[in-house]
Amino acid sequence: MSLYFNPIKLVLLIGWFYLCVYLAQRVQFSVLVVKERRPIASFLTLIFGPLLILLLLIVDVCKHKSEDERSVIAIIQERVSAAFNHIRSATFSGRKGEDMIELLDSSGRNIKEIYGHGKGKGRDSHILNLTKDIIFDALQEDASDILIDPKDNSTHELRFRVDGMLRTMEYMEMQTSQAVINSIKAISNMDIAEKRRPQDGAFVANTVSGSVSFRVVSAGVVYGEKLSIRILNQKAGLFTLDSVGLTKKQQVIVEKEIQKPSSMILMCGPTGSGKTTTLYSMLNQIDLFTRNVITVEDPVEYTLANASQIEVNPKAGITFAKTLRSILRQDPDVICVGEIRDEETAATALRASQTGHLVLATLHCNSNATALVRLLDLGVSSLLMASGLNLLISQRLLRRLCEHCKIPAELTPAQIREFRKKKVNYRSVYQAVGCEECHNTGYRGRFAIFDILLLNDQMKEEIANNKILITELRRTGDKKGKSNLYKQGLKKVVSGITSLSELKRVVG
Repeated sequence: MSLYFNPIKLVLLIGWFYLCVYLAQRVQFSVLVVKERRPIASFLTLIFGPLLILLLLIVDVCKHKSEDERSVIAIIQERVSAAFNHIRSATFSGRKGEDMIELLDSSGRNIKEIYGHGKGKGRDSHILNLTKDIIFDALQEDASDILIDPKDNSTHELRFRVDGMLRTMEYMEMQTSQAVINSIKAISNMDIAEKRRPQDGAFVANTVSGSVSFRVVSAGVVYGEKLSIRILNQKAGLFTLDSVGLTKKQQVIVEKEIQKPSSMILMCGPTGSGKTTTLYSMLNQIDLFTRNVITVEDPVEYTLANASQIEVNPKAGITFAKTLRSILRQDPDVICVGEIRDEETAATALRASQTGHLVLATLHCNSNATALVRLLDLGVSSLLMASGLNLLISQRLLRRLCEHCKIPAELTPAQIREFRKKKVNYRSVYQAVGCEECHNTGYRGRFAIFDILLLNDQMKEEIANNKILITELRRTGDKKGKSNLYKQGLKKVVSGITSLSELKRVVG
């Protein structure tokens, strides 16, 4: 008996149909399609299926081949690998984008459990999905902070801090944004009813690439309640001294100091300058199997294998000073202090460096010279400072120019004369423009510049004998430190990595 249809053709037709539907869903997360064009790309993929994906891949490879020295095969492998990773992310839960991320409180409860084991209907379900989308988008953009601010009686502004700069993402109605704020406060174990008194909390997000920790702070402001969410740097523990941005000469100095049995290395810089990341890069250089490493942090940003990490909790009486005293009784070889905030912490850390311990610490100040002033202001004796301190490192983060849109800089005649005077090729200086790849900012990613001060015997003697006056350090120290950072940054400018305007913005 003959069939009225070909079974093989039918199977191929059904397979083609399901493949088109699958790719139409997955194109929403493809690295080959910009966000603004994804709706039309999904529609075309639903019709043409794999043919459109192949066309997009060919166009993308041709576009990047003119800007890349690698072979076509290498570029195709990179694009396919990146697309596969995004597809794998999209299938994390087998559903839509809002299910690609799971929000958990400190006890491990899912956000849907907090709202009644996922039984919420209508608006509640929409708010939970919107909250997940905001967190997911922030991770996709590599944001360091999420801010939800009331602008007036009816509108909230959602902003991400990307590469150190705030970027407005969207405006939300007051009712919707307040519901999102309440859902984040609930997952952070904060009081939803309290909208004026400052509160703080924490939660965790599980994704395909791992778990990410968040710190949440709320405060009552004019027109309502403001929420600030800090995304802890999940990549901090992956950096090494080779990749953090130190010059070869600086790296040799740091490596020599961290191999000493007793020494103190002090990281200096303002908030958000990457001090903690550099500390982790030093810890990654240390043999954690043969040396007992104990850290005290606020908060712990990245888990280090074979290291004991303690998180500060003032509510429970766990402070930097108390924890540091306890650490000294635990036979440590290396002590890492997340931040020096008071005299007791500073004095204890300096004494520990004199008694056979390697101490790594951070201090909020503008330069290496003003770090000495800050320690004196905290009440640390000059003799203790001179005998304990060995190395001071100041750092800043500069934005990297977008490779897709940067153009040669339009320099003024005065700037050209200055470059010629220094015998620098000013034609390699670029400026930012802005394109879709960098969200019209002209920059994408950041890198660090450093100023290192190794205290020799003469400098220690001058500090101990108070020959270095505080007033002189205040007047000239900060200026000298900025000058050294400026020189390091200028080398990156003439290499076409960053711009003069960015260097001036960060260093001055």
